[in-house]
Amino acid sequence: MLKRLTKLLIPLGIVALAVFIAMIMVKSRQTLEATGVPAPLPQVKTLEVVLGDITPTIVAHGNVGARYQLELATEVTGRVIWVAPEFEPGNTVSTGQVLLRVEPLNYRLELAQARATLETAKLTLADAKALQRKALIGESKLKIEAAQQRVAKAEQDLDYTEIRAPFNAVIDVQSVEYGQFISTGRTVAKLLSTDTAEVSLQVPPSDAGFVDPTASARVQLSARIGAQQWHWQAKLLRIESRVDRRSRSIPVVVEVALPYDTSAHAHTLPLGLFVRADIPGKPISTAVRLPTDVLHANNTVFVVVDGALQRRQVNIAYRDGNTVVINGGLHSGERVVATRLEVMFEGMKVEPDNA
Repeated sequence: MLKRLTKLLIPLGIVALAVFIAMIMVKSRQTLEATGVPAPLPQVKTLEVVLGDITPTIVAHGNVGARYQLELATEVTGRVIWVAPEFEPGNTVSTGQVLLRVEPLNYRLELAQARATLETAKLTLADAKALQRKALIGESKLKIEAAQQRVAKAEQDLDYTEIRAPFNAVIDVQSVEYGQFISTGRTVAKLLSTDTAEVSLQVPPSDAGFVDPTASARVQLSARIGAQQWHWQAKLLRIESRVDRRSRSIPVVVEVALPYDTSAHAHTLPLGLFVRADIPGKPISTAVRLPTDVLHANNTVFVVVDGALQRRQVNIAYRDGNTVVINGGLHSGERVVATRLEVMFEGMKVEPDNA
């Protein structure tokens, strides 16, 4: 019995001794005095607000197209006896250049017959005048007029046996070959004019309002060709009064004069090329351009006033990539916080690193 009591009391004594020693150590600990050094304030980067006129650049994309597209058809019937070496898809041809020839023999015969008929009518008229036969004179004059029209028609048909390019163009589609028999109305080629190129740019309605249809500023087109970035100057042609149903955008059309003329441009502008367009917009007055990182919920920003954060509601006039143009809610000289802290609230003390 005594042994059991001894075994029970020894652990309890050890615990009591440990508690006593811990209490003595806590009471003997020296109290730390406050040093009076304040906690460091979070540092923030700020940007100065400088209000002025800002001209946004509207960026859009589109494909280069021809001002005119024509399906060239023959107006005579016959076999193709000659084809120009340039009559191949992708080649450029000039105004009046002969693309192919149709067998002219039948049309030469028709012209000769029409001329013979005309000469016969003239002889008949001369005889009628010599005999002073008034009725025959009137009839002969009508026959001469009809014969002259047949001659003009035969000359025209003979001329049509040479099919020419009606304007400077690129051959988009070639529809006939050498030796092929073609009839009147048969399409022989599709031509794309090269004197003027057009680009239909798809601009969102929110951006289209900044495009000035009366502006004389040049539109810059660009595209990456290989390892180089090529550029061309274009001119605003029109803003269409409709919204494209598929893209829900407003087509803005620009034009490029002489796209294949290397004296007018550093590089030729191929039809069908996908390009980027930078369009100067209408100036926005009393505005400042800032990075989008300064924006917080509900179009608000933080400004530093007397070393503390102040939330400010702003008006965003235009968004341009990683920047925004603000034209309301800020004043010149104010500093906008560009640093995003984990916690930011009205009245929070901060230390601007560039104040």
